[in-house]
Amino acid sequence: MSEQLCPLCQQANSCKAGTTEQNQCWCIQQQFPAELLAKAPDQSSCICSECLKKFNDQTTLFYPV
Repeated sequence: MSEQLCPLCQQANSCKAGTTEQNQCWCIQQQFPAELLAKAPDQSSCICSECLKKFNDQTTLFYPV
């Protein structure tokens, strides 16, 4: 699997890990819940922002803050 594709939806994850800009990547500022990470069949690439948002939105529906 390409490191540039989200392991959940197979779309571009826009991650900059492994590049000279990796410290500026959007994912550095995010928290990825263990439940979401467990859904990824491949842990070698980043989950995209859309999958993270969908997971967080869905979780909020079931467990309102």
